[in-house]
Amino acid sequence: MVDETVEDGMSPVPEVIKVAERLRESARAKNAGRDVSSVFQEVVQLPLWEERVRGLPNSFARSALFTSANRSVERENFKRRKIATLRGAEIFYTGEELRQDDGDVFLQIVHLARQQPLGDVVEFSGYALLKDLEWTTSKGSYERLRDSINRLSSTTVLVKTDGSAGHPEKGFGGSLVRKFEWNADAERGTSQCWRIWLEPEIVVLFGRDTYTRIDWAQRLQLPPLAKWLHQFYFTHEKPIGYKVETIKTLCGSRIGVLAKFRYKLREALALLVEVGFIVSYDIDSRTDILNVVRAPRRIAVTDVIEGKCTKH
Repeated sequence: MVDETVEDGMSPVPEVIKVAERLRESARAKNAGRDVSSVFQEVVQLPLWEERVRGLPNSFARSALFTSANRSVERENFKRRKIATLRGAEIFYTGEELRQDDGDVFLQIVHLARQQPLGDVVEFSGYALLKDLEWTTSKGSYERLRDSINRLSSTTVLVKTDGSAGHPEKGFGGSLVRKFEWNADAERGTSQCWRIWLEPEIVVLFGRDTYTRIDWAQRLQLPPLAKWLHQFYFTHEKPIGYKVETIKTLCGSRIGVLAKFRYKLREALALLVEVGFIVSYDIDSRTDILNVVRAPRRIAVTDVIEGKCTKH
């Protein structure tokens, strides 16, 4: 069964904030002689989820778009590659291979972008983003961040989701980051202030039943394979069984031998137990089907904080 609400449902407080802002904009439009109804049609905004979570489209979370491959393995380059995903969605990708660290960067950028209309500039400091990602603030980390944002920008992702329960088929085609710029610190050679733009059309992937809110603190404690499992099972309120080979395909693992992957899988699952995301797991020795039991959902606390670009 797919978890449609994910965690504890949308709090009414952020919705009030969003409506209030739109009402203020409509008042400004009325004073300027514009059609007020056009303002509501023009504003495209992501859901205002809580500060402690990050929003990720289900189609991304259930696929090999952000692979679990280790940083020591050279990245592949894809040209309209069909990405492994669960039924219900199709993803075609062109660009350098994206991994879980790129997923972290994407999640944090989208998290900041949720506070304003899509298409507007998203500003933040490189230092603040590295802190949010819990990376070091060394020169190497700034370079790693620039490389990741460049990969997210130099991509073409085509996503098609099947219609269900009366909902029409939906799709998105474009880059995960439309464009970006930064002002570098001449003395340290680091990117201090970033300006990023996202495609407004990406909002179609963040519908009420098409995205998942992931516990950020838990995710940051995990290595790549455990991160992928964490995002995958967050889309399942009551997870069903999957063959180990299916999990290996969906996470984009580059481990050639299934037995070795199974060993790494057990290690990753043990970490998910340790951080409190799942209660238990079992791999059936006869069918090689993995079953996991998720821990009870936690109570959500709404805490929307606006992020700005500041000097550090």
